[in-house]
Amino acid sequence: MRIRHLFSLSLGAGLCLVQAPSAAQAQIAVLSSTVEERVAFPGDRYSGTIVIGNSTARPQVARIFQTDYSFLANGTSAFDEPGSTRRSNATWITPQTTRVVVPAGTQIAVPYSVLVPSRDSLTGSYWSTIMVEGAPNESAASAKPGAPGVAVGAVIRYAIQVTTHVRDQGARTVRFENERASATSSNASMFDVDVANAGERAYRPILWIEVYDADGALRAKAKQSRGLLYPGSSLRQHFDLGILPTGRYKAVLFADTGSDAVFAKQFSINF
Repeated sequence: MRIRHLFSLSLGAGLCLVQAPSAAQAQIAVLSSTVEERVAFPGDRYSGTIVIGNSTARPQVARIFQTDYSFLANGTSAFDEPGSTRRSNATWITPQTTRVVVPAGTQIAVPYSVLVPSRDSLTGSYWSTIMVEGAPNESAASAKPGAPGVAVGAVIRYAIQVTTHVRDQGARTVRFENERASATSSNASMFDVDVANAGERAYRPILWIEVYDADGALRAKAKQSRGLLYPGSSLRQHFDLGILPTGRYKAVLFADTGSDAVFAKQFSINF
């Protein structure tokens, strides 16, 4: 997951805005996976590695820190203080360093360790993020050496999700909300639904919908696989169903969470 942030550096009383596109280009990149999952038991210790690359011609500084992470179907994401959410594992995780210099044209590996607490009450998924952020290059802060002003640029921030599935257990439960059928100006039918993880175990849902007419004939079907959905989080799923004649239909919505049972919900929709 890559997040872009604007930064500004105040350089004096004289206010002069200087565009600094080189500051956006002179960023590090995370080359390893940004979603790390592991099954572990209480008391287990395991480790991981974040690979940070620098393709520029000069050394780059990367700042490493932790946050919690959650998201909702309305499009909002939260990166709260580490350890502040109920299923955070941020306090279990120890990055080897909080700041690293990546030499020009090279890549380095930054290890981290995870120690799962020895608590029998732990079950299901726990997660947080390790953030890797390129530090603004000081030489890009001004167009001319010693000139007062403000430099404006972009900071690239990578969020590495570190997820621990304790005992690989926990209920995998789906809740469907806010079902909405609609049509475009060209009469193409669409269906939207919010999908919430109401259980204890994170999963990657496979979602599909089947639409039947009044005679029971299948008139449309759409399917999509989604990314890791955490307990208490939700996503908005959109299905394009093509052009359907105006009328009343029966729709069946399915969610496969990787457990033995497939969740389904049936309802009527009008186009």
